Amino acid sequence: MTSRYKTSAMAATANKNMGVTLVGVRTEGEKEVFDLYKKIDSSSGSFFETNKKNSIVISKALAKELKVKLKSKIVLTFQDFNGEITGAAFKVIGIFKTDNSTWDKMHVFVQADDLATVLEIPDDESHEIDILLEDYSQASMISAQMQKKYGDILSEDWSEIQPYISFLTEYMNIMMGVFMAIILGALGFGIVNTMLMVILERTRELGMLMAIGMTKRRVFMMIMLETLFLTLVGALMGVVLSMLLIHYYGITGIDISSMAEGMESVGYSAITFPVLETYRYIQITIMVIIIGILASIYPAIKGLKLDPAEAIRTI
Repeated sequence: MTSRYKTSAMAATANKNMGVTLVGVRTEGEKEVFDLYKKIDSSSGSFFETNKKNSIVISKALAKELKVKLKSKIVLTFQDFNGEITGAAFKVIGIFKTDNSTWDKMHVFVQADDLATVLEIPDDESHEIDILLEDYSQASMISAQMQKKYGDILSEDWSEIQPYISFLTEYMNIMMGVFMAIILGALGFGIVNTMLMVILERTRELGMLMAIGMTKRRVFMMIMLETLFLTLVGALMGVVLSMLLIHYYGITGIDISSMAEGMESVGYSAITFPVLETYRYIQITIMVIIIGILASIYPAIKGLKLDPAEAIRTI
């Protein structure tokens, strides 16, 4: 958990002026909740490693716009706690780069104590408190509980703060559901086709079994079990292969740098690290087994319709 000061400001240099969101951070708490400090490489300074007064961390995109570099000065002008226009000069000590170039241009970071002094904010107040949860799915419930308990504050979860990202997440879930339905449908037709071919190739064998007294129920179960075993082997091989691939690319990442510029404009990284929860493997395996069982019913019924006498004569 960490607290922040936040205000709109005008960043000015000798070359250009730009409107930005000025964020006052507490270094230790900020590192526990946000990983912005990891977005600064060794040649681009640091994230408030020293306690120098009036230090500022900006993005590479903003540095390019303002034509500044490390140790350059930026003058920030904004309204203080009482609504009066104030400002201060800050020296650039770090330059970061995230996957969202638009967001980068709009945010600059200074130390909370420096900003509080200029804003004249009381020590026991802040503009926002950010909480990082181990399970993001609990965010909406905890946010609602806090809003109910502390009625004089505004409590929002990530989906309310960033509705666009929430929409993209829901959209991707729907698209994945559609893709999964198409893949499982193709799997079902593949199993039907395979088992029909098996029955056609073993017509004589099935006819012989029925002729010597094998009941239709046993024939039906034999075809069903054969299909189930075929599906299980394929499902297990697919799960093991996918686990290995996802583990490998989860470490190395999938480079889609050919689309990097377009994706970074909406906040997506040029390198994707796939992750799949354990329950997803179990879920997919169960779905494949169910599809296999359903797909085996039609071939099994076709096998039951064989006439033993005609089947035995089949060459």
